[in-house]
Amino acid sequence: MNGYAGISLHLDSLGEAFGYPDGLYDPAYHQVLDRFQRLCDRFGIRGSVYAIGRDLQDRSHRSRLRWLAHNGHEIGNHSWSHYINLGSMSTEEMRFEVRASHFRIADCIGTAPTGFVAPAWSFSPKLAKVLISCGYEYDTSLFPTALLYPFLFKNALNHLNQPRKLRRVLDRKDWAVPVTTSRDPFLIEGQSGILLMLPMPVTRGPLGMAVWHTTGFVFGWRRHFEWMRQAMEQRQYFNYVIHPADLLGEEDIPSGFPHSLERLS
Repeated sequence: MNGYAGISLHLDSLGEAFGYPDGLYDPAYHQVLDRFQRLCDRFGIRGSVYAIGRDLQDRSHRSRLRWLAHNGHEIGNHSWSHYINLGSMSTEEMRFEVRASHFRIADCIGTAPTGFVAPAWSFSPKLAKVLISCGYEYDTSLFPTALLYPFLFKNALNHLNQPRKLRRVLDRKDWAVPVTTSRDPFLIEGQSGILLMLPMPVTRGPLGMAVWHTTGFVFGWRRHFEWMRQAMEQRQYFNYVIHPADLLGEEDIPSGFPHSLERLS
């Protein structure tokens, strides 16, 4: 591979998934971050970690995020509330989601974030304008393959018992993005700056395979690593995305909290 590669942790907390119940000891900010740090130490790398602003209302979570930043990881913005229809919301709502999280992260680690990723890759040109106006340098929210559609269908199934979240899945208006957007990095110019777009790595071809850690659990690791090799050979950059569920086991989930994360087994 002649180019750039990075590893990103989308820090989707269990607190957000469970509706922020009182007293939850969130393994996403404890076991997951410990394992993430050990992996990075083992291979001598540092990653980009995208935090949900609302999670940082918890003092222990703020401490853990500062610990990550102190260890050399980039801390990015994953919105305030993790609404999975972010790209379809009004400009005012988007601005709040970006700015509220932006200032909470900056207050927590002492440095303002410059990178953003939308929940569930929910993107729109309106969101790009908001990010540019807030001084962001890059965004990794684009999922440029039709594989997004079954992913969103599974997301909807996961939320059948949570009507508010299910409505947000159905409210998305970015259905054409996977088949109309570029798979290569490109720039979006705004009145106050330029935003570098870094789409999800996808293999070439009309039905390109998006490559992030979840594909290994779904399709098997042999195919996963073959797709990874293809994507790395075909592209000048490769951003490998993982989620907290990839670093958790059933024993980490507090009792009494049902989930739909099959890969925990």
